[in-house]
This record gives sequence, C-alpha cells and structure tokens, in this order.
Amino acid sequence: MPEQTIQCTSTCTVTVQHEITLPVLDLSPQEGAVISSAILLVWAVAWAFRVLIQTIKSSDGNQPNED
Repeated sequence: MPEQTIQCTSTCTVTVQHEITLPVLDLSPQEGAVISSAILLVWAVAWAFRVLIQTIKSSDGNQPNED
C-alpha cells in the first residue's frame, strides 16, 4: 500500500506506512520443504497407528470364525 500523509490542524505531519506481511509468503523453499515434510511425517505416523489399531481389532480373538 502507498504511504499516506496525514496533516494535523497544528504544525505536525504524520506519515503512515501500511505493511502487511504474511510469514508463510516469506518462507524460503528450504523452509517450506522442512515444514511440508514435518506435516507429511505426522500424517504418516497417524496412518500407521490407524492401520495398527485396525489390525489389532481384527485379530483380537473376539470375532467369530468365518469357517
């Protein structure tokens, strides 16, 4: 955004500079890769736990035989 100059009724002048920064847009490619790999790792661990829990539930002995 452009600078805005606000003039007071007295002898003061105020210059306001609007700066909008988004930290996500200021990331380097390396930092983005680190964050995305961390997210992927969390997702993979959650998926592995889900598969493990499903395996334990299906082989806990409480299910009737399908013979």
